[in-house]
Amino acid sequence: MIFDTSILLQILKDIEFYKNIKSIINEDVKITSVSVYELLRGAMYIKLVKHSDKEMNVILGLISELPVLSFGYEEGRIASYLWARLKEKGVTVSDADVMISSVCIVNEEKLVTLDNDFKRIKEVHDKLEVEMVEV
Repeated sequence: MIFDTSILLQILKDIEFYKNIKSIINEDVKITSVSVYELLRGAMYIKLVKHSDKEMNVILGLISELPVLSFGYEEGRIASYLWARLKEKGVTVSDADVMISSVCIVNEEKLVTLDNDFKRIKEVHDKLEVEMVEV
């Protein structure tokens, strides 16, 4: 089971949200290297602009506790296929979402998300297993 960036950010914002979704967590939760980047870039920006380490420390604490699945060659191959299929249909989603999806597909992991864009990605690749969570 892979949590995407939207789930991780919601957990950080709202402990009650985490308590509500604990029931769907029945295996080890993992994240992708793409989500690590997304989380750290925001924390780094806050650190530079507000001169505060608080967000960075929270993010580093969270990601240090979770296994991280990397984006590599095979994931890049799958991501390029997903992007091309979406483009063919006139659908635009973020590169990060395409990359996260490819990591899930290659590792045969279910993606847990709040982001509806993953439903669109699933439409072009039936091996992407997506579980949508409501806030």
